[in-house]
Amino acid sequence: MRIIGLILTLVLLFGITYVVLSATAPAFPGAEVAVLIGFILLVANVTGSLAASVGLPRLTGYLIVGILAGPDVFGMISAGALEDLALIDSFALALIALLAGGELKLSQLRPQARNILYTTLAVTGVVWAGMALIIVLLSLSPLVPFLSALPFSGVVAVALIVGIWAANSSPDLTVAVIEETHTSGPLADVVLGVTIVKDVVVIVLFTLTMALVAPLLNPGEQLTVHVLVELGQEVGGALVLGAALGWVFSFYLGDDKDRSRSPLGTFLFAYVMVVLAERLHVELLLTGVAAGFVIENLSPAGDRMIRGIQSVSVVIFAFFFAVAGARLELGAILEFWLAALIIFSGRAWLTHRGARIGLGRAGASLDLRAKTWQGLISQGGVTLGLLLLIEERFPAVGPDVVTLGMAVIIGSILGGPILLKRAITMPVIPESRAEPEPKSQPGPESQPNPESGPPRTSAPADLAGDA
Repeated sequence: MRIIGLILTLVLLFGITYVVLSATAPAFPGAEVAVLIGFILLVANVTGSLAASVGLPRLTGYLIVGILAGPDVFGMISAGALEDLALIDSFALALIALLAGGELKLSQLRPQARNILYTTLAVTGVVWAGMALIIVLLSLSPLVPFLSALPFSGVVAVALIVGIWAANSSPDLTVAVIEETHTSGPLADVVLGVTIVKDVVVIVLFTLTMALVAPLLNPGEQLTVHVLVELGQEVGGALVLGAALGWVFSFYLGDDKDRSRSPLGTFLFAYVMVVLAERLHVELLLTGVAAGFVIENLSPAGDRMIRGIQSVSVVIFAFFFAVAGARLELGAILEFWLAALIIFSGRAWLTHRGARIGLGRAGASLDLRAKTWQGLISQGGVTLGLLLLIEERFPAVGPDVVTLGMAVIIGSILGGPILLKRAITMPVIPESRAEPEPKSQPGPESQPNPESGPPRTSAPADLAGDA
């Protein structure tokens, strides 16, 4: 009955809002945006509850709301409305980034530093190389016509760009699932740590790759120092700006853990961060993560800031992911659905292999080796932003690459959170399930001595394993 009631409530809210937006003219400038904000928050909350009732992450419901209300389905959130909502969307991303940085506690990350480093390097390398090979093979088939029309040098250029793009994962989706399930422990620490570190690595490698292959796609263009300066500004500037802002804000929070601070201070800080990141042309997500990391690890009151954001996280996530769903272009699925399925499946398998290789080298527990890859499938706002950079830099092939990438993102943005929730809610896999070492035949020296009594038995193994 609860599920039926939620579905009826959802249909009613959609119907009322559709009539209000289509049958009446806006009473004042911005009235449409105000109605849409209320609609998104109400409907996303209902759909999130509906998703949770059937065992899915709440943010899957938020994304579905955006898809249904977006330009490609009911058209309630138009392309123009998405532009009007851009500032609020950036504000929500800033708060999510602060939350992500605040989850990176040094005391918890130190024991997992080896796992995070090895997994980041292995997944990035394996996915990059494997996806580049898949793109080259797809160019030999009729599934992706624009690749077949390119010369081999152009195919290699697109393969290298798409390969490193595919290695990216989504910190925002990862944080949302971890917060929703209130998960902590080695698995959550490794997944979040790898996702954020890999995000930085991929942005750097992606920018360098675009600069290196530019002469292959834009004849006459050459690699210049200006590209490296822009890269340093975008990534290094974001980290420096975030760390500086976090250090300043830690003074506002103070040393007294018991002294309360208005959450409006945190919201104002996030808004200032959005404005400065835009003015200085640096990556907002990295700025917020760096600020949250500094605040959490330098200020004793950092936990209080995180709790303040968590208290309104449902509203933040509902709005942010509903708008993200509205931005998805469903037409991409119709055009490249089979190629996108191959790329998505190949990326998932390569991520699995890369994570197993990295964690195996690091000597991680069986539980981490079996589950971590499922938390690295999600793709979100940063991944979409990198796609749009391809379109801007390479206008000849960029629109087709964006369409293909959008079809892949739709699967990753919907399937990734489900896999992550499945992984972190499963029981810990005990080390006793690992394959036993082959037993050697006892030699003469291992035969029991009848004079020494019965052989001793070892203590029972710890079945809890290394979580």
